[in-house]
Amino acid sequence: GMGDGDATTAPDAVPEGATPFRVPEGATSIEVPKAFSALKVVPKEGEANDANFPPHLHAAVELFCFAKMPECAKKLATAVNAYLAILSAGPDGKGTNGMGQAAVCWECGHCGLPGNQDECGKGKDAKCGNCGSSAQTNMVKVTQPDGTVVPWIEPKQAPAGKAEEAAAAADALS
Repeated sequence: GMGDGDATTAPDAVPEGATPFRVPEGATSIEVPKAFSALKVVPKEGEANDANFPPHLHAAVELFCFAKMPECAKKLATAVNAYLAILSAGPDGKGTNGMGQAAVCWECGHCGLPGNQDECGKGKDAKCGNCGSSAQTNMVKVTQPDGTVVPWIEPKQAPAGKAEEAAAAADALS
C-alpha cells in the first residue's frame, strides 16, 4: 500500500520475469526482503544506468535465481544472514575476523570482506574473499534508514574451503 516508503522502489526491485526469492524455511527469523534491501550494491563506472543492475542484495539474490545460479543465490543469502545474525546479536568482537566494507562476487555468489581491502580504498576492484576473482565484483554499502553507514562484520572463518562448516556453525548459533 501507499505510505510504507517502498512505493518508489518496488517496480524495479525484481528483474522482469524473475520469481521473488523464497528463503528456505527456518533459515532466518529476520524479514529478508527489508533487511536485504538495506544492503546496497555500489555500481562501478558505467553500471549505474544499466537496467539490469541489482540495486541491493535482495535483487542480487533474485538475479542469481533468475540466472539459474541457485548455488550462488544460496551462498549470498547465507553470507547476508550470517551478517544480519551478528548485527542482531550485537557484535562482541570475539567471533569475528574484522570489519570493513564488503564486496559481492557475481561469479561465486560470496559476499564479504575483500581479499584486498586496503587496495579497495584506493579505487581498485575488490578481490573476492572466497574465490579470489576480481573480474565481477561490486562493493556493498550497508545503510540504516537514517543514512548511517553500518560496517560489514564477518564471522570468523576457517581456512578456505571450510566456509560451509562455518556457515553451519553460524546456523547452529542463530
